[in-house]
This record gives sequence, structure tokens and C-alpha cells, in this order.
Amino acid sequence: MGAPLSAASVRDIVRRRATAAGLPDVYSAHSLRSGFVTEATTQNIPLADTIAMTGHRSVASVLGYFRASGSNPAASLLERQDDTA
Repeated sequence: MGAPLSAASVRDIVRRRATAAGLPDVYSAHSLRSGFVTEATTQNIPLADTIAMTGHRSVASVLGYFRASGSNPAASLLERQDDTA
């Protein structure tokens, strides 16, 4: 197994993939954590399980990553992928 990715590498990967998907230049490595917390909440995953996965130390901290919105622009990527299968 190789060395873990650096924070800068994760940031660069997220930015490149977001650009390739045609998304605005506002995504970063923190977007992954925010997306995970938001999706876990949407799927009614117990908060304790989410905290265990993210490593947050407080409920307030993990809830700071939750993004309430009507839709996620990246979700359309899954729909497009399913159409080509």
C-alpha cells in the first residue's frame, strides 16, 4: 500500500474533477466531507455513525458541514452515467 495522499493532492484532485464535470470553481477537499455529512443526513444515517466516520469531536462541528439544499449539481453526473450503461 502506498503513502496516503496529502491534503494538497486531495484538493487538486477534487478541483480537477469538478472542472472536468463542468462545475463552478468552488469545490475543494472540504467539499468531500461536506458532501458525505449531507448525504449521510439525507439518508437518515445516525449522527453517531457519521461522527465515527468523519472523526469530528462534537455534534456542532459535524453539523457545520451539513449543506441543506434542494439539489446537488453533482447528482446529475450519476444520472448521466446510468443512461450510458
